[in-house]
Amino acid sequence: MLLPVDITYIAAEIRAYAPELHETYQDRNGEPDPDPEVLLEALSDLFDHLLRREDEVPDRIAPAASASPARADLSRLGDYGIDLFARLAALTRVLLSPPKAHAIEELALPFACWIARRGGELGYLAPVVDGAAHLANRLRQPSELEQLYGLLTEIVDAVDPRLPQDTISMDPGRPWRVLLLNRAIVATRSHRPALMEAAFEAMVEYLPDEAPTFFREGMEQMETLNYPPQVRELMQRFYHQYHGQHVLH
Repeated sequence: MLLPVDITYIAAEIRAYAPELHETYQDRNGEPDPDPEVLLEALSDLFDHLLRREDEVPDRIAPAASASPARADLSRLGDYGIDLFARLAALTRVLLSPPKAHAIEELALPFACWIARRGGELGYLAPVVDGAAHLANRLRQPSELEQLYGLLTEIVDAVDPRLPQDTISMDPGRPWRVLLLNRAIVATRSHRPALMEAAFEAMVEYLPDEAPTFFREGMEQMETLNYPPQVRELMQRFYHQYHGQHVLH
């Protein structure tokens, strides 16, 4: 089940971790640093602030207002909140367990979508992408994967424009690259050709050197996992169109 894009829900889920984090931190005599209470309080204050603004900010901000102070402030708060999620998840991994850390990272996805729906740009993607990957690994139903694809598309559309323009970095773990790859995989697993086509076109545009390999590996998966004919046909079309060649912008 996907998590709702709802600040009240997200805040309640984060608060549920507070007692166990606090108890474990105290048992370890204040190690490691930082105190989880500091991160939890910072997130609580942020959620309260965003909730006060919820009715003041329209669901969508027109492109003409893209450089407005309100949008810039929302973008700043979004990146600040996502950073807090990352730090809390890292601490939870140490104090509690990796699965509970993954659950906190998963909450970063609906938080980022909440920011995106109100016009904010997203400059810090790592915990959002990690959380989406954890979700994708758990989901099996095509309908759920279709919903996840929709959330990932909201993130893609809200990314700070400077991130896609970085064509120099070769780091395979850079979040923008992983986001596009994972969205294409989720689209394929959803068995929805229309979603696949949109995700594949984005890969061709933004990851031109990697798209041919993705389509080749996708064809191998078609045989192994017995995908429906319409999915196989679309993957085959992209494979034949782009395999063995570099894609030009």
